[in-house]
Amino acid sequence: MTSPEFGRDKFRSLLHISAVLNANLELHQLLPLIMLYSKDLLEAEACSLFLLDEEEQYLYCEVALGDKGEIIQQYAKLDLGEGIVGIVARDKLPIALDDAYSDPRFNSEIDKKTGFQTKSLICVPLFVEDKLIGTLEVINKTEDRVFGPNDLEFLTSLSEVAATAIQNATIKESLRKRILELSLLYEFEQLSVSEKSLPELGKWMLNRVLEYLEATSGTIYLADNTESILSVLAAKGIPEDAFDQIRVPFGQGIAGWVASEKERLFIQNLELDARYNKLAHYTFESKSLISAPLIYQDELLGVISINNKISGYAFNHYDMDLLSKIAGRLALTIKNAQLFHQVVDKERELSRAKKMMVRIMPSRLPENPELSFGVSHLPVEQVGGDFYDVTEVGENLYATLIADISGHGLSAAVLAAMTHMVLKNIEPELKLSPSKFLTTLNHMLYGKLAGNFLTAFYGIIDLSKNTILCGNAGHHPPLKINAITKTFDPVALKGKILGLIPDLFYEEKEFSFHKGDRLVLYTDGLSEHSSVDRRKKYDEHLLESDVLSSVSLDTQTATNFLVQSARNHTKTEIFEDDVTLLLIDRK
Repeated sequence: MTSPEFGRDKFRSLLHISAVLNANLELHQLLPLIMLYSKDLLEAEACSLFLLDEEEQYLYCEVALGDKGEIIQQYAKLDLGEGIVGIVARDKLPIALDDAYSDPRFNSEIDKKTGFQTKSLICVPLFVEDKLIGTLEVINKTEDRVFGPNDLEFLTSLSEVAATAIQNATIKESLRKRILELSLLYEFEQLSVSEKSLPELGKWMLNRVLEYLEATSGTIYLADNTESILSVLAAKGIPEDAFDQIRVPFGQGIAGWVASEKERLFIQNLELDARYNKLAHYTFESKSLISAPLIYQDELLGVISINNKISGYAFNHYDMDLLSKIAGRLALTIKNAQLFHQVVDKERELSRAKKMMVRIMPSRLPENPELSFGVSHLPVEQVGGDFYDVTEVGENLYATLIADISGHGLSAAVLAAMTHMVLKNIEPELKLSPSKFLTTLNHMLYGKLAGNFLTAFYGIIDLSKNTILCGNAGHHPPLKINAITKTFDPVALKGKILGLIPDLFYEEKEFSFHKGDRLVLYTDGLSEHSSVDRRKKYDEHLLESDVLSSVSLDTQTATNFLVQSARNHTKTEIFEDDVTLLLIDRK
């Protein structure tokens, strides 16, 4: 019989425990505390806490508290209805047993594996409101006693406090991981196409992933789809001089299975998984692992595997979901790096890139007695991300394009080359409509620019109708000078940038383009040109003023004048961004 004073002590302990458990703890700190308090409060020899996996509807125990107070990594997994814990979770009712082995519901397999002898136990469900999140179990009252009704009452009260604390910690952890996820994906967007070597890039990416997933070891493999084999790009936990010796055939082991199936893999206990090769030369440090394929447009580029969580706990579905999202961005980064290094390899590859950009730019513009062109194309480095084109698309119809890939230099040039290849695949009839052209181009570029984007202006000059039919995708609208008034006619047209947002629709509008009119198309490298000390800027107002003052000059001379005016104003010959200027006159 429990004395009133003893009961009051227990409930005072519960109040103290409640205050501690709701003190904004991390989940990996909270779970051992719950078990420790349960063990001490109920005077038990051992304790375990199982959590419900809501997605797959099973129970898992990451840690248990042993009879000597030590934390035991169990990674035990039970189906609903399996053993006492599974039955409590399924029926959502507590169970107390004075003699566990005399009850047919008791599963003695865990005792056989651990060598622990269960005599009596109490197991209660963990609820947050009406939602089951797991179970809490105490085993064997000390000094060969049995648990009584008061013990069940105390454990039930403790379970209510514990469930709320676990739920709060879980919400906090999921929010923290979401913030980490967005932060990491932003870093990969900023990285985009890197000039690092592929092994350097792989090492950097792996270190960042391990940091965000709070793990200490992992491997990024590259896939050879011809030989159906994986090789190591970067690894933590494997000696670097062993990378070249490791070859994993598709279908063999953990990484090989992920490669052959092209599916992610979440294993809470490797010891129980047949795919895990315990005799491999380099084995995993912990029992829990997450792995995901690196896939770009249905092409397997490799596999990433992460294990050995710093906390010592198993990975969970939040970790798996985060790794899956990271894997998609890793694949894109690796693909762009591969393309980048195919085009650029020191001076020899730079020369190839220059030749490639020369092929992108029109060698000559269409000849028509009613049109005159002036062009200035000045990449910051030897190659860049600006490009332009004027093409005859029908009788007296001329398609005009100016475009700007974000960034400059080699990485922008590679993306510009890829975009140019995409443009070649757009059907000719779509090129007659700026709306259809830009809508199709955005659809084809979405997800392919490594976090970069493209701005573009596209217009169809109709010499018969004296019009230009225009569409704009986040680019500066052109300046159009009216031949009669010698002032600007507005070409007001808006549209979002290309390549970042799917399923956009672009509008088109028609403007007059009479004989004597001049059209000025430019990229922001010109209109944002600044002096070295940033005090002087050649902005759009100055550009407009110079366009008007040069209206009497012939097309190419006016083009050269505008570029030199920007340099003179800032007293800086070198531009910080690629500059492209295209003037078109109706003669």
